Amino acid sequence: MAHRALVVGAGNAGNAHAEALKSIGVDVVGPVSGTATVADLAPLRDPTVDVVHVTTANDLHPPLVREALRVGKHVICEKPLAGDLEGAEKLAEFAKLSGRQTTICQNYRFLPLVAELASRVGAGDLGLVHLARGAFLQDWLLLGSDDNWRLDTSRGGVSRTAADIGVHWIDLVETITGRHVESVVAQLGYLHGRKTEDHAGLLIRFAGGLQGACILSQASAGRRNEVELSLDGTAGSATWLSERRDELWLGVRDRSPQIVRRSGVRSSAARELAQRPASADEGRRNLLAAFYASLDGTPSPVPLPTFDDGLRHVRFAEAVIVSARHRAWVDIADMTTAIGQVPS
Repeated sequence: MAHRALVVGAGNAGNAHAEALKSIGVDVVGPVSGTATVADLAPLRDPTVDVVHVTTANDLHPPLVREALRVGKHVICEKPLAGDLEGAEKLAEFAKLSGRQTTICQNYRFLPLVAELASRVGAGDLGLVHLARGAFLQDWLLLGSDDNWRLDTSRGGVSRTAADIGVHWIDLVETITGRHVESVVAQLGYLHGRKTEDHAGLLIRFAGGLQGACILSQASAGRRNEVELSLDGTAGSATWLSERRDELWLGVRDRSPQIVRRSGVRSSAARELAQRPASADEGRRNLLAAFYASLDGTPSPVPLPTFDDGLRHVRFAEAVIVSARHRAWVDIADMTTAIGQVPS
């Protein structure tokens, strides 16, 4: 059936959503201002719209998502799900009660070679995966003169780098290995007197004994948007780099490394994703295409991110802040809605 989307949020993310929707043939209203829509919620009640995209600053996610679900719309929300844990908990619960379909924009899992790696890990090609290592590096907030709403804790939340890009890396590990994050110990760096972290060094524990180590930065000169994920298992290792997104490096001890390319993927999910043209924003486009197809009963080639995933990732980001503050490991499950309180 035909669908019509309302994109709320007129910044870079909103424009990217609108362009991606047009590329897959979905009728689009907007992008419209998030601030104006919170002040007057009437656009969310448009009877010709059946899906609402929330692409605003984090503090506006709760009122917009809540009202969209209340009036019966399906919702696609940018990550993080909310700027604080209480807001994320309420949205996850409200989504369950609404009966509507929801997803959160974890776009990297919808790239063909990421889907291929998930399939190969699931098939046991790497053996038992025991270590995840990597980084997510950007430079757009390197200078003291650089500015963005994410620097304002009242709009973005108490975590920036972990909440903005760290959750992408965590989602990649979780999606590919099937093991959720359980605990973290973190050291953080702050530049230019800012109140939110500019870089982070993380040690992470995932379910099943999987260990992780990750470096995050939004102040690494020359690094535009670079993701690295390496997985080490008892039978082999793998590396995926966003700068070479259509290649997957596979290594074993007794043979030369293998490079799997977009044209040579073997899994059905990766082949389906690779059928669409490659583009700079194909992860977002593929996620949106899968979500709209799911509304019509077609299964997604890759599991769609859920609001429960989004809630867990907000817990992770806040645990990073608490860990650095207390210089201690913090269990994700122990996080409370009042940040800074670590249960005894």
